[in-house]
Amino acid sequence: MRGTGLLLALTAAACVRSAPAPRQSEAMERSARMLQQLERLEADLHQGHAEMATYAELVERHTQTEQIACKVTDEHVLDISRLAAVQEARMAQKREDREGRVRKRKVVAMARTRPNRAFARQAN
Repeated sequence: MRGTGLLLALTAAACVRSAPAPRQSEAMERSARMLQQLERLEADLHQGHAEMATYAELVERHTQTEQIACKVTDEHVLDISRLAAVQEARMAQKREDREGRVRKRKVVAMARTRPNRAFARQAN
């Protein structure tokens, strides 16, 4: 039994010694670097996707804002045109009223002078 125990002890010692300490090989280091690069790439892609979504939202909002601004501008131009037409009509009416008053004054002035002239002719 002594021989069996010794053999067993030697075998156990050989097994313990034969297992080398784990060390990093070049392949494992390359694999770790590749995994880190892949993680950075994935993070960049996620960030790029988020940026694209943000820019797409900004473009959509800008388009909507432009449409509203164009609509407001069109309405404003129509109001200006309408008010200009009203103002021109009022000015034309005032001109007509002034011309009418001037004609009335002329008629009144002429009526005053004509009877006198007619009366003067009759008196001669």
